[in-house]
Amino acid sequence: MIREQRFINDDWTFDYGEHSGAELKSPSPEWYDVGLPHSFDLPDFREPRFYVGHGCYRRCIDVPEAWIGNWVAVEFLGVFQVAEVFVNGRLVGRHEGGYTPFVVDISDAVAAGPNDGIGVTTPVVDAERAEVNASVEVVNDEPGPVEVTVSAVLTAAVSDDGGPVASSAQVRRTIAAGETAVVELAGAVDQPVLWHPDHPHLYTLTVSIVVDGRVRDRQATAFGVRWFEFTADRGFFLNGERLDLHGANVHQNRGGWGDAGTRAGIRRDVAMVKDLGMNIVRGSHYPHHSYFAEEYDRQGLLFWSELHFWGIGGENVEGYWFASAYPVHQEDEPKFEESLRRALREMIRTHRNHPSIVTWSVGNEAFFSDDHVIGKAKALTSELVDLSHVLDPTRPAAVGGAQRKGFDVLGDLAGYNGDGAEIFHDQGIPNLVSEYHGVRGRGPGEYEVTSEHGVEVDHPWRSGKILWCAFHYKSIAPGAGLQGLVDYVRTPRRPYYWYREKMRGIAPPSFPEPGTAVALRLSSDAPKMPTDGTGDVRLVVELLDSGGARVADDRAVTLTVVDGGGLFPSGRSITLSPETDGLWDGAGAIELRSYEPGAQRIRATSPGLLSAELDLVATGPARPQRTPQHARRLAPSAPYVTDLPAGTGEASLTASRPVTACSAQPGHEGSNVTALGSGTFWRAALRGPGEWIAAIPEFSYEISRIVIVFAEVPKQPWLVETGTDGRVFEPLHEAGPGGAETSVRLEFEPCRASVVRLTFPDAPLDVEEIRAY
Repeated sequence: MIREQRFINDDWTFDYGEHSGAELKSPSPEWYDVGLPHSFDLPDFREPRFYVGHGCYRRCIDVPEAWIGNWVAVEFLGVFQVAEVFVNGRLVGRHEGGYTPFVVDISDAVAAGPNDGIGVTTPVVDAERAEVNASVEVVNDEPGPVEVTVSAVLTAAVSDDGGPVASSAQVRRTIAAGETAVVELAGAVDQPVLWHPDHPHLYTLTVSIVVDGRVRDRQATAFGVRWFEFTADRGFFLNGERLDLHGANVHQNRGGWGDAGTRAGIRRDVAMVKDLGMNIVRGSHYPHHSYFAEEYDRQGLLFWSELHFWGIGGENVEGYWFASAYPVHQEDEPKFEESLRRALREMIRTHRNHPSIVTWSVGNEAFFSDDHVIGKAKALTSELVDLSHVLDPTRPAAVGGAQRKGFDVLGDLAGYNGDGAEIFHDQGIPNLVSEYHGVRGRGPGEYEVTSEHGVEVDHPWRSGKILWCAFHYKSIAPGAGLQGLVDYVRTPRRPYYWYREKMRGIAPPSFPEPGTAVALRLSSDAPKMPTDGTGDVRLVVELLDSGGARVADDRAVTLTVVDGGGLFPSGRSITLSPETDGLWDGAGAIELRSYEPGAQRIRATSPGLLSAELDLVATGPARPQRTPQHARRLAPSAPYVTDLPAGTGEASLTASRPVTACSAQPGHEGSNVTALGSGTFWRAALRGPGEWIAAIPEFSYEISRIVIVFAEVPKQPWLVETGTDGRVFEPLHEAGPGGAETSVRLEFEPCRASVVRLTFPDAPLDVEEIRAY
């Protein structure tokens, strides 16, 4: 039989915690009905906590008689964080690492017929001709040796008749029982249609495996033909032409559903970035769902695919998210390092054929490692770069967030975050700005956007810049996650339209004015959705005045499924409000999915307003009617077992964090004040009144102590201020001229701050350190 694929995302049951023996017996009726993709944390509206316990999923799979004796496997596209898979009570697979796909063979040992995996490269490409090589792994699962014939056909959408545009010569190979052979195929395409963000053309390579004159397996993979180069002095080139990269960082979680987004949701996310006029996305800071890369290929966006070796700094609480990026206990090192090697192998193997991907990044801000292990963190970074070269010699290896402690020279491409754009100029290595901050805050935001650290200045040696970030996201870090051009429920904020106008010349829409609503309007982005877990619809509810115009009235709205099997992340109803970041400026949004076919009716209500209804259709195979005693039992909110830690008071919240200053002399940059213990200092380039320097913890923390270290005893007055948005500051301490010490310690009642600014009313002083606790 030829390879067949089915989605089995529906009809799962689930419960929190460990259930000893659950693999041997039917689950308790107390288990919950869920569909995939699913998250432990549903519904998720950016609460600063995560469920970190166990969970169990169970499903009955109907195996057709025709499958018996063939290779049968289950593919998971991501299970966080350690997965054990049982079939009929038997452990058939285990996988560590929550971000990468894995396949579990459930065919019960011996299965008939070879099966294969394909890697495609285009080692020589120009406008006239492209060499196409395919590396095909063929596995013989039969009890004896098998002679196979392997061949490939290349097709393209632009072909006049839809037929093949090239083919490979047949290769014959005898494979011993239980062995794997790698068969190399070669071909070429004349006058190839090149892949580019402006015209993302794809080819399809179909490989066939023939045994005894019969096709035993056939697999197709899409790929693109292009060539590219990151240079140290002239920027980035695609297909021989310079392309200025401008993009955004993207997290994959979303309002209500957390990390459990559908493919339809992914398509919408990619389309929103594309609509801005951007041409690159950085997958921050872990391997993303494989469907992201497919959509980048199709819609035309370059992709920076990243490993999850990352640091966050802050309170440095061991055993928690704020801990050292590299383990501080030697006994943890081997498993930690091997987990990253394994994930890098899986990320590259999963995504290697996608033309959109231009680099494999081995991490982000790993310099947030404790000083005594920073050498090991750098050694591991270098090792991962080398491993990337072995696994895929066709792409460079990047080091993201490389603006501190010498990480930028460890890879082929340096990504500078924050003030790295200001610190590093013309370094003699390929580089780009992998994060720069333009917007922050809840709600619609301001239309105007102000940049920092000079990223608005283009340089010929810089390949481009990538905004932090496209969408609001969930994070354990206090105050983090509110820096998107689009909010958590995927409603564009006003800065989104500012960027779009700057990049594409499209004028912004008319923004709603404050007013009193009298009615609701409910709409969706599509009239129907599939029931296999791959799709959903995005619902938008608007508050309207008496003239039918949307007004900025932010009262809460409840959406309810009154007919059909539709589900919100909270079940059959959900309330959208500013408190959940689900409704702002007179409009709210949420994604709805269904695992049961049929008509769906959704109703929107709010006290004192005329309600609205919307009819939709869920399409899919018929399902058995549930009896009342087997009605769906939906999972409640997760039983969280962890919350934010108490601060230790020992680690500076500004250590290695970004710094901004109104001016700086060369060699005395502002970044010196957060490079603690370096013996360097900041000196303003201008010597008049009003000079300032600000240390930016990036996230909002409760602080109660600040330490200022001057390069000499202060002879000028100075002022310490704190702020939460980088615009409005509150004075905290004002000192007159003169003093007896170079180090000043300020203690005060706890206040929340994400910026600590030091201002000089008369003339600036040289500053060695600014520390906040």
